[in-house]
Amino acid sequence: MNPKIEKYGNWFLQLALALLVFFGFLRPYVIEAYRIPTPSMSPTLPVGDHLLVLKSENGQQIPFSDRMNPLLHNFRGRKWLLMPATGSVELGESIVFRYPANQEVTFIKRVVAMEGDSVRVRNDTLYVNGEPSPYAVAHQDRFNSSIIDEQWPESLPGLYSYAEVADLAYNKIALDVVLDNRGDPVYIVPAGNVFMMGDNRDHSSDSRIWGPLDLELVKGQAVVTYWSWRPGAGLPKIDRIARLVR
Repeated sequence: MNPKIEKYGNWFLQLALALLVFFGFLRPYVIEAYRIPTPSMSPTLPVGDHLLVLKSENGQQIPFSDRMNPLLHNFRGRKWLLMPATGSVELGESIVFRYPANQEVTFIKRVVAMEGDSVRVRNDTLYVNGEPSPYAVAHQDRFNSSIIDEQWPESLPGLYSYAEVADLAYNKIALDVVLDNRGDPVYIVPAGNVFMMGDNRDHSSDSRIWGPLDLELVKGQAVVTYWSWRPGAGLPKIDRIARLVR
């Protein structure tokens, strides 16, 4: 065989194997790209940021395992088989997940409370277990505040009366609202779930609306911004490239 043809043949074979590894294993189970489509995480993650998401941390769903018989189906995970996890979801992480109200849609929010924690929002401040959270205050819109960032869960009955509040899981959330030792209503995050909020608190549809996030819907942790575009300008934002997600 011609040495030049053999050289290029080997190069194409290596490239094909690399693509097979990436698209056949790394992308489904280890790492995936994600684009920020809305300002709900601004200014931390503005529209136009492109992220790499570590998918292996919480163990990814194995395709079609939800169709298996119950004995194998329940080996790990309540709804489907999961790949082995390399870690666990931690407080403060920015997590990409399947939207509970429509699992074909992907969201990104910050973990602000873990299972068993009590959650309450009062006057733009997040309280967890009765104390201001490490993520107590995020970006606020002083000229267009939101009732769910003024008082929550007290605002739920008022929101329930408005049909235009999309995907409001009133009954689901109300099941876990209790009175604390001071007589204030608080929400208790159920087992196997975390509480998610956007950093742009007044413009974020999050766990205050659609309820807690089941850990089995987690796709992965956002770890780095690998590229960023300036919306409407078609220009890259050089200062945001290769930045770790905080």
